[in-house]
Amino acid sequence: MRYTNIKTGAIVDSPFKVIGNNWKSVEETEAQQEEPEQVDETEEEYDEEEVNLEDMTNKELEELAEKEGIELSSADKKNKDTRIAAIVKAFE
Repeated sequence: MRYTNIKTGAIVDSPFKVIGNNWKSVEETEAQQEEPEQVDETEEEYDEEEVNLEDMTNKELEELAEKEGIELSSADKKNKDTRIAAIVKAFE
C-alpha cells in the first residue's frame, strides 16, 4: 500500500499498515482532494433589495419594520411619513 506524509509530502510503499498522525494512504488523500469543498450553509447570503417605501401601505411599513427588527414608537406611527423616516433612519 502507498502512504504519504501530509507534513513532508514523502511517499512510501509498504506491505504493512503505516500508523501515525501525519501518514495517510494515497487513496484516502486522493479521495479527499476529489471531494468538492463543502460550503457552510449556515451563512446567510444578503441580497440587497430595492424597496419603494412610498408605495407601501402603513400596514406594510409596520410589517417591514417588524421583520427587520425595527421598533416603531407611537410617535413613529403618527403617519406614513414618520413611519418611513423611522425605517430609513434605522437602516443608516
